[in-house]
Amino acid sequence: MTSDPNEGHPCPTLIGDIGGTNARFQVVEEDGSVAHFEPVRTADFASVQDAIKAAVLRDSKLRPQTAILAAAGPIKPDGLDLTNAHWTIKADEFLASGPWNELVLMNDFEAQALALPFLGEDDVDTLGDGTVMAERNKAAIGPGTGLGVGTLIHAQGKWVPVAGEGGHVDLGPRSDREAEIWGHLDTIEGRISGEQILCGDGLENLYRACAAASDHPHKHITAADISRAALAGSDPVAIEALSVFCECLGRVAGDLALTNMAKGGIYIAGGIARQILPFLRDSRIRNAFEDKAPHSRMMRGIATSVVTHPLPALLGLAGYARSPSDFLIDLDHRRWHR
Repeated sequence: MTSDPNEGHPCPTLIGDIGGTNARFQVVEEDGSVAHFEPVRTADFASVQDAIKAAVLRDSKLRPQTAILAAAGPIKPDGLDLTNAHWTIKADEFLASGPWNELVLMNDFEAQALALPFLGEDDVDTLGDGTVMAERNKAAIGPGTGLGVGTLIHAQGKWVPVAGEGGHVDLGPRSDREAEIWGHLDTIEGRISGEQILCGDGLENLYRACAAASDHPHKHITAADISRAALAGSDPVAIEALSVFCECLGRVAGDLALTNMAKGGIYIAGGIARQILPFLRDSRIRNAFEDKAPHSRMMRGIATSVVTHPLPALLGLAGYARSPSDFLIDLDHRRWHR
């Protein structure tokens, strides 16, 4: 193992974005070009090695020398266990299973953060009037299966990704109506964290609480159904739930901006944000983001954007693979050689 951030990775480089449902792979070639492959379902394969053999190696002459994989799960001294899938990545077994001589593991939202310097105007939908300042701290927040948070610090000409558990910060009510709703929310060990509201299950939790607070009968409804009903304007409870969801997302995103002085912008990532983008544009998300007295004026200058690029994690991993010396990443205990 080595933690030297200036030591490059042998090419071609296999990069992977591994989620609980799908895994997506690309290969960065020596000239920096990227070979694309069809995504695979994690449930269809016993291991990540089997998935890579089927998706990448079987029909391609490319033989990657390095594998850089981002996955949702805690990195351990010997590899990684996915949180929402059955795959376990054991470094020694992985290195013995293919042509690669090196394995690097990253957190999924660390990869999302790596993408932020590479996003162009066509890759985002801007909310509000803030300005992206070049080479300043950036942060990503993404409601999905959970609430992911990743920060990208700019220091001494390099980008430093910081993966954390910012999705579990406390989230309290800010109005009498929210206090009524909060009283009906499911808690986790007595707490209401950001993730209790700002994810798929959280939106369902919020919908049930809004219905209960209005003494409104309701049946079980999925997050996708709630979003569709709110976008269609067909269910007043869904409209209120998604409105509160967006306002709380703006509130937590604002806290993230303040904590990291993220004048390079706050980026809202993930499939949920893309799906509810029309609602986000018309919601109070930006007002909630800026409502940070005594620093509201400063907050008005910070840009907020929804990431519309379909594969931002792979975009970030590819950027890092091409030029690792532009980043300062502690690879100790997550970089293995054969």
